[in-house]
Amino acid sequence: MSIAPYHNEHNMTAPRILGMFCLYSASGLFEYSDRPAGDRGGVWAEYPQRIFTADGDRAARVGKTVAYVVIDEAADGSPVVEKWKLRGHRVFATAVRAA
Repeated sequence: MSIAPYHNEHNMTAPRILGMFCLYSASGLFEYSDRPAGDRGGVWAEYPQRIFTADGDRAARVGKTVAYVVIDEAADGSPVVEKWKLRGHRVFATAVRAA
C-alpha cells in the first residue's frame, strides 16, 4: 500500500497523479502517475506509468481491471512482470482548473 509522496496542484513539475486502486486479493491502496521523462534510462516504454509502493515505485501499465507491474529485471535486462487484479479503480480528473 502506498500513497504518492506529493499531490496534484497547479503548475506542478512532477507527473500528475492519474488515479488510485486497491488489489483484488488484498487490502491497501495504491496511487499511480505517468513515469517521468527519462525514468530508468527510458527502458520499458511499454510500461508508461509508475505505481507508488512502500519501497519506492514500480514501472507499470495500468488498465481498468488489471495492472502489469515490473517487479524485477532479468539478467538480460528484460522486465519481470506480475499481473495485479484491481478493484475500486478510480481515475482522477486530468484537467487543471484555472484559479
